Amino acid sequence: MNTFSRTLLPALLVLFAGCYKDEVDTGSLTNNPFDPEYVGPSVFEMQGTSVQVTFIPGIGNVPQQVVEFRVRNELFLSDVTYSVLLKDLGTGSTAELRQAVAGSHGYSYVRDTIIEQVPACLELRLSNNFSAAKAEVICATL
Repeated sequence: MNTFSRTLLPALLVLFAGCYKDEVDTGSLTNNPFDPEYVGPSVFEMQGTSVQVTFIPGIGNVPQQVVEFRVRNELFLSDVTYSVLLKDLGTGSTAELRQAVAGSHGYSYVRDTIIEQVPACLELRLSNNFSAAKAEVICATL
């Protein structure tokens, strides 16, 4: 065996051995809250609900229900910019909520429909890069 073959063969063996990777079981990758298949703790945490009164010229004082919730960003695998897709299950209204203050993970949703002692339920999803995560439902009662 010549010198070139004795040098090349071990180098190729090391190269191919370094490229070997175990198979990735994509079904087990369920710890990212942005994935539709996420399995883990709730991403959204109810903070409370209250009534605010807004004055509208020509109409007068209008009571509105405010539902406040927080995104549990400590569950994220890294820092990321995101929005929250919201569907009010009582009214059918939808909205995309963005972070009001960068780094803030608290959100408020104002709804015009107030029914005391009836839960206001919201379907919430994280969204980034035009994809939506698994939906969660939170409810608040006045």
